[in-house]
Amino acid sequence: MTRGWDFSLTSGDSALAELIQNLLLFIPLGVSLTLAGVWPRRVIVAGAALSFTVEFLQQWIPGRDPSVGDIVSNTISTALGVLLVVAAPLWLLAPPRRSAWQARFTAIIAVLVWYGTGAMLRQAFPPPPYQFVPRPDLPYFGRYQGEILKITEGIRSVEVLAVAPPYPPGRTSPLIAGLGPHDERVLMLSVEGYDLTLRYYMPALRATLEQPDLRLRGAMKPVAPRDTFIAATRHDSTNICLRVNSTERCHLGYTIGDGWKLIYYPEGRPAWMLGLINLLWIAGCVIGVGYWGARTGGGGGLAIGIVIAGLLMVPLLTGLKATPVHEWIGALGGLGVGWFLGTPGRRPGVSRDFDPGAVARG
Repeated sequence: MTRGWDFSLTSGDSALAELIQNLLLFIPLGVSLTLAGVWPRRVIVAGAALSFTVEFLQQWIPGRDPSVGDIVSNTISTALGVLLVVAAPLWLLAPPRRSAWQARFTAIIAVLVWYGTGAMLRQAFPPPPYQFVPRPDLPYFGRYQGEILKITEGIRSVEVLAVAPPYPPGRTSPLIAGLGPHDERVLMLSVEGYDLTLRYYMPALRATLEQPDLRLRGAMKPVAPRDTFIAATRHDSTNICLRVNSTERCHLGYTIGDGWKLIYYPEGRPAWMLGLINLLWIAGCVIGVGYWGARTGGGGGLAIGIVIAGLLMVPLLTGLKATPVHEWIGALGGLGVGWFLGTPGRRPGVSRDFDPGAVARG
């Protein structure tokens, strides 16, 4: 049975995050086909046709709905990929003076993105009263199959006495959800596999971005099926703690490198994988600073200083955790790779003989 088409550009609780995903998704297609010599107009048509085919087939895929907005976003994404290649000589091969300004501008943009990360992830609880619902049945989440025996609420703490289900939940299953006066999900304490997770109200929800969680990893492993256990969370303005029985971890929070999770958050991935993506996110934010800094002929010090100041100051200004070592490595690695690629005499990604006009005329 076919489903109806959605004609809105974007919708849902994560509307902005999904829009950004769609605007990024087809950029590699546009870049690859243009570099392969396909005419720009044909590349854009190919992107639109591929997106239409995917959306059309979703009429018969359970849980998926075809969307005209996705087709529009993917087509724009393909066109952005084409534009990156066609305009590459203008921004990759800029003269030293313009390269210096591009390095500084890129550094400022990176710092603003990091600051925005902190602003979106900070705790922003709506005014009480709150209603705590045990084992809520919420869209996109599992239903906890154990029992909730007691909920104890404090000024800045919540404690749940629960019975473990016959098997660990395969997806995030809330033990309780604290709802605000307008049914806002103020706080959600959940179990996923052997992890205890916490989600709290943040500006990212109002902006329809993703809501990454905080985790006490492996805390449920000692809890056998049908065992009674205590799950709790407490917080103040600078410290968030999670506890299962006697296992507690405090000083939980987010870092600058968690910014990508506002766009796409893969639940349940191992900590090392998420840490690696954080490192790559930071490196990607600053690689342009290194590239254009090198092309200034040694005048990129101010731009690099802006990056370092951002890594130090943004956490202090926004309440994020201090930038960890692996994210510093990502920043230094991104600057280094960019500097290496931008060093005069090295062959850039786009040849000096590349003629964007020839591609466009093709």
